Amino acid sequence: FDVTAFRLKGEYNVECVYDNIAISTVRWVSSDKPAKLEEFKKKAFDNLAEDGGGYLVYLANSRVNLQLTQERWPDIKFSATREL
Repeated sequence: FDVTAFRLKGEYNVECVYDNIAISTVRWVSSDKPAKLEEFKKKAFDNLAEDGGGYLVYLANSRVNLQLTQERWPDIKFSATREL
């Protein structure tokens, strides 16, 4: 990101600020049970985002975090890849 910040400043005279975040892995999330997915969205709000296509993703700060979340939410599917 330092290179990006340098180029933004040098080429476009634009200042940028960025913060590091601790993300170990990302998984696309889905469920056949809409109510469970909505509940998951409310509970895991801080760890959710959308990818460039608007699909919901879970941001895990460690493999242990991902594993525990998968165990706690058996009705949620965590996918390492997404079919196009």
